[in-house]
Amino acid sequence: AIGEGVKNVKLGDYVTVEPLVTCGTCKPCKTGDYNVCEDMKVLGVHVDGACQEKVLINADRVFKLPPGTSLKEGAMIEPLCVSLEISRRGQLSIEDTLVIFGAGVIGLCVLKVAKCVRARRIISIDISDDKLKIAKNLGADYVINPIRDNVEQAVAEITNGKGASLVIEASGAEEAIKTCWTVTAYRGRVVIIGFYKSPLVQIPPIHIVKKELDIYGSRLYRNRFPLAIDLLAKKEVSLIDLISHEFIFDQIDLAMNTALNPAEKTLKVVIKKDK
Repeated sequence: AIGEGVKNVKLGDYVTVEPLVTCGTCKPCKTGDYNVCEDMKVLGVHVDGACQEKVLINADRVFKLPPGTSLKEGAMIEPLCVSLEISRRGQLSIEDTLVIFGAGVIGLCVLKVAKCVRARRIISIDISDDKLKIAKNLGADYVINPIRDNVEQAVAEITNGKGASLVIEASGAEEAIKTCWTVTAYRGRVVIIGFYKSPLVQIPPIHIVKKELDIYGSRLYRNRFPLAIDLLAKKEVSLIDLISHEFIFDQIDLAMNTALNPAEKTLKVVIKKDK
């Protein structure tokens, strides 16, 4: 059903949803920075999402998909938006040598965005060779496995000792947050998106001070859905290859358990209404 006065979509449209529930009254919301709302809730995380009979969504959080776009592609727009926000925070450009810690869905989406802007070099780092193989297939120029390789030395060799102009920490691994400063170039930028098991993570300030590094946090996204949809419509980015598993709604328990099982080597798990 559609509420009275809603003009941006009609019944039968394929849509995607920005799943942010914001208060609208705090200072960040009033200044347009709603992604850092002081009372942020995310559908499916803090409040019930779409795995129920009915869900109420504000019209300004619903976006019509372009013609020819599948619902599966629409489901992948949200992680692309996370990556677009990361890229905006880090000021990703064609001149960058980029290091991405983590080759999960977000890290791989960042890689796709970096390919769109034609970043000079892209280095993907992960402890999973399977994920690194995917990163390589998606266009990473170099891949590094910290279990096997010395990350600092490998990045130094790739960059002729200069380091990366932009480093994105999307793994949530404490070893990564300890290492990222050592591979960043002088006056480079570091964007932190990962969450860590410990609320206190050791960060060596000497590297930050000596190199005059700029450090940014990135949370969710704001006003990124129109851009993501435009990139999809223009075929500048493809998202289907990040879907590793599909299930119908009756298999929802299996889908959730699969997503939580490291042995399944999942990327994005999609739940469909029916076959």
